[in-house]
Amino acid sequence: MINKARILIVAILLFLVVAIDFTGKMMSILADGVLVLGVVASLWPLIKNQK
Repeated sequence: MINKARILIVAILLFLVVAIDFTGKMMSILADGVLVLGVVASLWPLIKNQK
């Protein structure tokens, strides 16, 4: 019984390690996207006026 509980705890912890790493990467990608959109939105009037 104790061994099954330990295996379950180890499996949950390993899943959380992967989930946190994946979530961190996704948040980083989203933050980069927001920054790029901010730059494009700031430069859009300059680009539009040159045409």
